[in-house]
Amino acid sequence: MQLPLSNHAVIVFSRWTGLIFTAALLFWQQRAVDMWGVWIALALLTTALTITVQPVVRGAVRQPWLMGFDVFLAAVVVVGSDPWNSPFLCYACAVLVLPALVSGWRGGAMAGLLCSALILALMYSLDVSFTSNLPHMWLRWVVVVIAPALIGAGIPKIIPRVQVALPIIAPPSWSTFIPPAPPLFDGWWSTASADSPRRPARKSTNLTTTDVAVRTEALRVALYQPLPLTDDIAVMLTELVNRFERYTLIATRFAVLGRPQELPDIYLPLLRRIAIESLLNISQHTNANEVVVMLRYDPRALTVLIHDDGQGLPVTGIHRAGLHSLQALMYRTSEIGGRLEVFNHTPAGVAVRVGLPLGVQVLL
Repeated sequence: MQLPLSNHAVIVFSRWTGLIFTAALLFWQQRAVDMWGVWIALALLTTALTITVQPVVRGAVRQPWLMGFDVFLAAVVVVGSDPWNSPFLCYACAVLVLPALVSGWRGGAMAGLLCSALILALMYSLDVSFTSNLPHMWLRWVVVVIAPALIGAGIPKIIPRVQVALPIIAPPSWSTFIPPAPPLFDGWWSTASADSPRRPARKSTNLTTTDVAVRTEALRVALYQPLPLTDDIAVMLTELVNRFERYTLIATRFAVLGRPQELPDIYLPLLRRIAIESLLNISQHTNANEVVVMLRYDPRALTVLIHDDGQGLPVTGIHRAGLHSLQALMYRTSEIGGRLEVFNHTPAGVAVRVGLPLGVQVLL
């Protein structure tokens, strides 16, 4: 099964694609000589973004207002190159990929509206003539003023479908090394669940490789079925846990700790993917009798722990077959300032722990 491209690859690809289309329009309009300096300056900025894309994405997740500088730059370039017939509108629309990825369709739409408003404000301040012949100019109005908002709102729906059809960019070898981590929530969980009845262990059955593959594929299909339309990660995890327990008959418990907080839209698909891959690995490789899924909110971080009581990791650690998806997701998590760890849990089993940063909360 192919994995989608990482977010930083999508951002870089969109910027360079916008520059290529801009160059094609410049040659088509026979304005390449007049505008070559602006195009080269944007190419240098895009090169700098390509080199430092991970810190840029992390900064955008923590401080979304920083993306306003990028949108402002795009609006200035459009206005400075004949706004009604600007070849740099392609680049301006490519800039909207970052807010669309970080904040979903709302972020893309708001960035598009901001870009359109800045274009009109700059045109007015520079005394650029507004056409009054709207019946014959309506297409240019739509392209210059309305297109950024429409494209910004549509990008979050287009990108996932394109990503699924593209092969993964493999993470570097150093990004898959995760040192052993201490147990998480062990004391709390053992205290809270000491009096709770434990379900009997499943009887071991002799399954052929074909049977395991069929059951795993059925579970994969069930977990990837559409989830309820919600921004609450607890609701999403609850539904995944229920589907997992129904299809595997493995006793599964779910708990939420801390005060729920609003999460960036970019976190939801990542956490869903990590949860699905972790549950699939448990079903296929660990021979577990019980699974614990915990969601913890802290003032500055969100933590998800998925722990089983199975046979644990082999001598090769996370480099065994079946954990390739989690290795790739480690790279995806690091892009937004988070950390994904896979380690042997005490006294038995494997734990998958993901930690993601949250905005600083002001306590009154």
